[in-house]
Amino acid sequence: MSKIYFATLSVFLLFLFNITSFWNTNSNSLTNVTVNPADSLPNASSWPAELAISHFAGADLTPSPACLAVAPTGEVYVGVDMIGSLGKKPGNGRIVRLVDSNNDGKVDSHTVYAVVDNPRGIISMGDKVYVLHTVFSKETGIASGMDLVVFEDKNHDGVADGPSSPLIQHISSPKFLQSRGTDHATNGIRMGIDGWIYIAVGDFGFHNATDRSGKKMTMLGGGVVRVRPDGTEMEVYTHGLRNIYDVAIDPYMNIFARGNTNDGGGWNVRFSNQIQSGEYGYPVLFKHFTDEIIPALIDVGGGSGTGALFMDDDTWPAQYNQVPMMADWGRSQLYIHRVTADGPSFTQKEESFVKLAQITDVDVDASGRAYLSAW
Repeated sequence: MSKIYFATLSVFLLFLFNITSFWNTNSNSLTNVTVNPADSLPNASSWPAELAISHFAGADLTPSPACLAVAPTGEVYVGVDMIGSLGKKPGNGRIVRLVDSNNDGKVDSHTVYAVVDNPRGIISMGDKVYVLHTVFSKETGIASGMDLVVFEDKNHDGVADGPSSPLIQHISSPKFLQSRGTDHATNGIRMGIDGWIYIAVGDFGFHNATDRSGKKMTMLGGGVVRVRPDGTEMEVYTHGLRNIYDVAIDPYMNIFARGNTNDGGGWNVRFSNQIQSGEYGYPVLFKHFTDEIIPALIDVGGGSGTGALFMDDDTWPAQYNQVPMMADWGRSQLYIHRVTADGPSFTQKEESFVKLAQITDVDVDASGRAYLSAW
């Protein structure tokens, strides 16, 4: 079986942070790196024998990462959020671009790509970087909403060429942003092979979100919203979820999400297959009207689902390939859910994959090297 290397980023600030990358030694585009015990992350406590783990970058570059995205060419974009999920003071967020130019598993150069507060989702696509983040009033310093925006870097200097262009404005609830920060607000973004951007919306929902065409939409509660990359045709995809942080999308447009417990109220972490127009029941239907909702594939108990990725890369061994990889911050664990088609949906089997304290996100580049971030 191929050995997969797993280069990591560890950060010590107020919290421990890592970004991790795995890669296959059979890939001609990457250097075969020998990992020394000293390079292993103190907070990455277990992983399969087929993986090696190494330090990628540190807290001086990327403290408190809330999300990340990796370009096909290997540049890593990290959403640094030193405000945190409950903070309310602006001026402590940015998108940092990391480059490993010689493929040795270490950062060789970095730039601050853009300054934004509370970055929660990133997509890198050609010259463009899509970001979902909180917006604060310049006059009052109070959060006014969250926007999905796009930056461009046409001269490829690692810094956005100018201000962002808004695609969706106010896709969050200002009331809750002001009272408790971005906790339960709008989170990760993923682009499907169909070209739509899928947005994970927390259970505080939003009122009068406005896309680039001027279309307005309100969503009471959590779910998945999608929009075209030009910021048009915004629509609800699914509804009735509790504080999902991200979605995993396979090549056939099957979408999976891992949610968040409501702390003893009967809704635990649910791993679910997102079917267009589906109602999943939170908060009003899941207890007494279960015949009116789409059930989860499994309820796994307590935890806090965070980043998600459908791994589909032919450089990976079959046993770790073509599976949703789902991070859980509360359990400090990256899980694999082995899904099997069953009628209109799936059955699943959950397996522990990588134990990583306070894991926040996961992504992969075009060479098969995967990255993890941890708070």
